[in-house]
Amino acid sequence: MLAAVKGYYDGKQIVMEENIDLTKGQEVIVTILDMKRKEKKKVDLKQYVGRGEKMFHTDAQEYVRELRVDDRM
Repeated sequence: MLAAVKGYYDGKQIVMEENIDLTKGQEVIVTILDMKRKEKKKVDLKQYVGRGEKMFHTDAQEYVRELRVDDRM
């Protein structure tokens, strides 16, 4: 029989929130939830918005079209 039981760690041992009869030496699997993770640094994407306007005086698609026209003989 398999059973999933909710519980918590009280600082010394794992306490199950339901009464389950276990025998001494019975094998169990313990899954730890909600591990504290290092917070990843978030990138501010707003600082990159509009950078193309500074690089191109025209629309980027128009600029690429001109490059293609100029590379053909």
